[in-house]
Order: sequence, then structure tokens, then C-alpha cells
Amino acid sequence: MPRRLTVTAPHEFCWEEVTLPPPGSGEVRVRTILSAISVASELSVARDGPFPSRLGYQTLGVVTEVEADVGLAVGVRVITTLGHASTGIHQAGRVVPVPDHIPDRQALAVILGEETHKGIRRVTPQPGERVLVAGAGLLGLLSVFNLTRRGVRNVTVLEPDTQRRELALAFGAAAASTPGHLPHDAYDVGLECSAAPHGFAELLAHLRPGGRCCVLSDGNWGAPTLPPAFHARELSVVASGDGEDYAAYAAWLWQNTDPVLERLWSETIRPDALPITFARLRHFPRPVSVVVEWTA
Repeated sequence: MPRRLTVTAPHEFCWEEVTLPPPGSGEVRVRTILSAISVASELSVARDGPFPSRLGYQTLGVVTEVEADVGLAVGVRVITTLGHASTGIHQAGRVVPVPDHIPDRQALAVILGEETHKGIRRVTPQPGERVLVAGAGLLGLLSVFNLTRRGVRNVTVLEPDTQRRELALAFGAAAASTPGHLPHDAYDVGLECSAAPHGFAELLAHLRPGGRCCVLSDGNWGAPTLPPAFHARELSVVASGDGEDYAAYAAWLWQNTDPVLERLWSETIRPDALPITFARLRHFPRPVSVVVEWTA
């Protein structure tokens, strides 16, 4: 019986069994191979709701059934936003086929890769500008990947954790620093990926007058506020949420994929371990992400 993980009250999880109809016109049935946890955003749903909610939105699966009018074959791997569920029905136009030569765990980067790239597009850093990324979690590391692979080389990451700073350098950052050790007024563009109000405030303090900032995280550990630097330096701050064109981003990623992306998924669990894993992730230290392996 197909099942999906649901949070029914703060930090209370259950497996919901679902009955799925056959695929309708333009639809495909997809069996999950891998799903990935976006730690900060999913923990915030588990804490604050709304309840009940399904969890997860980064999924790689394989097509198991198609309608006659669909141009996808059974057996094709696809990226979806199903989340932590064993099987789902999707509109064929909303799944992204994965070429045979792309490894599963590199393909998983499509969803948040496009979402971070959309935020980068909103502040349009130029190759010669200095960019500061606050936070080296999943969003921050994918931001570094997108920036450096598209010609922006002067990228610094602000991150308190030693292992994550090292990972940021492996992803292409030119420098990685602990909080409190960077010059003010030194960066043209900032990307807020820390999900922490103090990280956002420090990021803005390092931007030059007239600097631009995009908030990619959504203040999971408190509401971000605008510090005095926002007004004194006449900064611009925008937000970015879901991606615009996952298929277009995937086409770019298939040409620029890199084994370093597999280091995002530093821990692998089985589906039954999801509830206890979410309980553990409430406490530091945390992995960048966790991959759920749905096939033996």
C-alpha cells in the first residue's frame, strides 16, 4: 500500500496509507527511489504547521505507469516534488526526466538548485562583484555552486561550523569565515541562507552602500528584522521562494553536474527512520541534509 509521511501536530508524525487511482490523461505514476530532507524548512513545518501537512519536496523516482498520451516511458528516472512518499501520481509536464548518465544523488540537486538560482537571478551578481553567502547548509552550498559555475568567483561564505566551511570551499567558495571576522562595507551582494536572524543582520552589516541582498531562507529560527545597516547603507533586500523553471535548470545542471554535489547528502536512512530522524535534527550538530532510500 502506498504511504506518505504526515505531521499531525507539533513534532508528531504518522504514516498515512493512500489509495491512488490509475494515471489519468497526461499523468504518470512514479515510485520513489530517493527523497531528501531540507532540514530547516521541514523542521519549521514540523514545529509550526499548518497541521496536518505532508513533508518533503525533493524526490527522485522512476516512472512505473503512464497514460497512452504521455511521452515518457516506463522505467525513466524523474525528479519530482512528491516528498517523503512511496508513490505518487503526477502531471507528466511537472516531472523532470533524468538522463541515464546522471547519478541519482547529483540529480536530486535540481529542485533546490533552481530555487537558489532564482534568488541569485533576483540580485544579478556580476563576475567582478564580491558576493557574501550567509550559511553553508543546503541553500548556501547550492548558491555557491550556482554562482561559481556561472562565472562569479569572488564568493565568501559566513558559517560558524568548521566542517561546513570546508565544504563551502570544496563547492568553489574563494573564502569561508566565522562570524565576526569579516570587514564591513566589503561586499556588493549578499545571499541569506542561514535561517537565523543574527546571520541575516551580520550579512547586511558587511554589504557596501547600495548593496543588494536576497533572502533565500525564511527565518526558520526566528523572524528576521532589518538592522540599522539597512537604512544607513540604503540597501536593497528581496525575497525568493519556489523556482520558476525546473526543467530549464535541469538542462543546465546536466551540462555542469559535479560529483561534489553528492557531498550534500552526507547521511542516508530508511523511510521508517524518518520520525526519529526529525526528532534528532532538532538538535545540533546537524548534517547538511539527509537522504531517504526507498528501495532495498
